[in-house]
Amino acid sequence: MACLAEVQGWLRLPDELPLEDANGFLEALARGLDFDNTEVAVESADGRFRFSEVALDRLSGRLQRALQFQEAFIADLEADGGSQASATGRWREAWDDDEAEIEEVGGPVSARAQTWNINDFSSRASRGKLNLSPSYQRGDVWPTSDSQMLIESIMRGIPLPSVIILKPEGNAPYEVVDGKQRLTSILRFIGKHPRAIELVKDADVKHKDAGFERLLETDYPTFRRKWKNLMGEQLTAAVERANYFPFRLRTGSAPLQGELAFLQGKYYTQIKQHRLQIADDEVEVRDVFENVTDYKIPLIEYSKATPRQIHEVFNLYNRQGKHLNAEEIRNALYHDVDLMRALIVAAGDNRDVSGVAGFLEPEWPEIQGISQSLEDYQIGDARYRHTKVLSWLVSMLLVDSIEAGKANRRSTSRHIDWLLQRIQGNPKDPMRRQSSIVDVLRLVSSAMGAHSAVVEAWAPRFRDTKTGVKWQELQLIASVLGVALATTVLGDEIEDRVTLHARSLSLLTNSDTWQRPEKTQTASQWDYIARIALWIVEELEVDASEVSAELTRRFGHTPVPTLQSVLAESRYGGSRGNS
Repeated sequence: MACLAEVQGWLRLPDELPLEDANGFLEALARGLDFDNTEVAVESADGRFRFSEVALDRLSGRLQRALQFQEAFIADLEADGGSQASATGRWREAWDDDEAEIEEVGGPVSARAQTWNINDFSSRASRGKLNLSPSYQRGDVWPTSDSQMLIESIMRGIPLPSVIILKPEGNAPYEVVDGKQRLTSILRFIGKHPRAIELVKDADVKHKDAGFERLLETDYPTFRRKWKNLMGEQLTAAVERANYFPFRLRTGSAPLQGELAFLQGKYYTQIKQHRLQIADDEVEVRDVFENVTDYKIPLIEYSKATPRQIHEVFNLYNRQGKHLNAEEIRNALYHDVDLMRALIVAAGDNRDVSGVAGFLEPEWPEIQGISQSLEDYQIGDARYRHTKVLSWLVSMLLVDSIEAGKANRRSTSRHIDWLLQRIQGNPKDPMRRQSSIVDVLRLVSSAMGAHSAVVEAWAPRFRDTKTGVKWQELQLIASVLGVALATTVLGDEIEDRVTLHARSLSLLTNSDTWQRPEKTQTASQWDYIARIALWIVEELEVDASEVSAELTRRFGHTPVPTLQSVLAESRYGGSRGNS
């Protein structure tokens, strides 16, 4: 017990382990290991308490993960430019990713391993039979340099990792589960990406004699010159990447030496007829990409798999190299939930409003401010970071965590997942209604707009101490939640009310009791969020009971009793602690 208590911070347990009480210690540890029923974990014999074999196995697994994350923390700390803040942030993200994983559901999964030629992928993509961007997929994150290195590997005959696809029912397109970045790079290089072809066809409609589509396939350098002359747009590397247009291979590339030197600095149309040695065969470059050759890409094809079974696949690959983070896994598991897709779009991590969450389009002018606010807060946008912050905030608004008369302080990832599981599993859940989703996003947009507009209301300590611009996530969630709760009652008056109380809010947020907690355990985070959010509501002269009633009326749930319970249990109680 003493040894575990000493390292409990590294284990990221939600509650302190009380050394003075053996049974209480083991029950707290069992709750931290996600046992809903502590009797499964804690056994009693002859008046002595001990962990069951099942609980010991789970504890062993958590200790192993803690060691892994500790090693990564130390490596981040010792790296060039590393800091305790950045290493701690990545350490928290690692635990969030780990906690986001769900229990395996089991059952048979139909899958088969095979190989496809590159042409098998490109021909399906051109016919609309390959969905590169299902709603749960991450955006196109590879820089062109990574795409160039991938093509160089193909030219050298180096095998690529497996692509994972989900075979659809009926006539729907295949979904790319893993391998999107590789396939996007290949399709860009050979001028066969569906988005690029769509843009070029539109340009041919505007300029009937330009022959853009033909030039894209046969003479890309001429295509670039004609595009600039007729379309008035210079095709820089950034523009080509945005349009999914072809890219040239690197010049001075070490892998492209000797017999492959002719490839350097060239576009595909300039080299497609040249011959090279690949997989023991001498073939033309275009054969590798457009015909049947011995160079093939390994493929794992899943069929008749449920969303949760596909999630298990994600977890397996995530364990074997961390390809996907918690938010990407969550997007995959809950992509059938309208709220999940709406959060991705509203956060700005997917710009295809009509394709992913078309029901938001009529109200988009009032919702799109969310993504702009997240950018203004300088929240990083890599790998669905915006979606994670927005999901956290919305889950804090829509989840009542009172269970058996006490607040259930779930971790951030589990709290978000609990909301999505509730919606996914209950056809009558109020958040199944698209009108309710629009309503909550309009509420968040108004709250963020008021919060970000009155900068002087918030203490500088809430933001990055180096630049004074980038918000720290915990302070951001807590303060925006407080403004959002008040917005449910004040509506369009919220910005005026924040402006009116800007000075008192500034004094309040600068007080010692508003400092970020030293410990980053789940319990202390809940304490901090509840304290700040409810004190903001009080400072803005809004009745918390009115907030609770209004949220229940509109969304069927309210977090106010949960936050009040957390605050009552904290050392601050109901006092705002002005100083």
